[in-house]
Amino acid sequence: MKRTFAQASLASLAPAAQPARRRASAQPTTLARFVPVALLALFTLFAPAAPSAALANTWPVLAHPQGARIDPVGERVRVNGMPMRLTRVITALPAEAAVAHYQRALGAPVAHAQTGHTQVLAQARGEFFITVSIAPLPDGRSEVLTAVADTHAAREAAGRPLGLALPAGSELLSDMESVDGGLASRQLVLINPHSLRTNLDRLSASLADRGLRPDGPPLAASDDALAQAFSGAAGEAQLVLVRRDGATSAVLTLLSGEP
Repeated sequence: MKRTFAQASLASLAPAAQPARRRASAQPTTLARFVPVALLALFTLFAPAAPSAALANTWPVLAHPQGARIDPVGERVRVNGMPMRLTRVITALPAEAAVAHYQRALGAPVAHAQTGHTQVLAQARGEFFITVSIAPLPDGRSEVLTAVADTHAAREAAGRPLGLALPAGSELLSDMESVDGGLASRQLVLINPHSLRTNLDRLSASLADRGLRPDGPPLAASDDALAQAFSGAAGEAQLVLVRRDGATSAVLTLLSGEP
């Protein structure tokens, strides 16, 4: 299974890698779909709202359409230091009806924009940002992705140590964390000018400090791509490296028991 994962990741050059365990394998993919839309809405569709002391410490709850299938994504999720609650909803309503439902559920003011076939709603409530993206499904139903972000907690977490030494000159593109069913998952995406081998050596040393060591030979290796699994008492890790245009992109996924 691990070799299949590595070959698929390298073949598609996907921006996010799949963890090794089946129970968590869908989560980074779902998060990868959430994050661009959620952050787009948070930072470009922000609708100002007066802060409310009553709402300052209470996570907003959205009313979903009757009969909808509701799938929370992780029990606790943090994206680039920002705590978020993410939910995937499948409703029998067509997209326009689903948009109208969530506009009513959010109330005014709410920002509304469209990117491709996906419509995005965004609203601020006190210290929280709410985003809802609605996309039509081929069978006439709609898929809804909701994200609630706690910006106050994100500010408090600013500057916290990463807990992992990255190769010098690395730019951290994203940092996604989640806890689901006692399994903690963290995915780091970074880029730097170093070679595949240099990245592997330096990240392997950092993982060794956490008690994780290579789990056999590389899962896949070529002149422009490399994948390695790690394991140890502290958990598991998967590292996918891709070399392109003089830079190396790295996706490091860490799995461990809940801290």
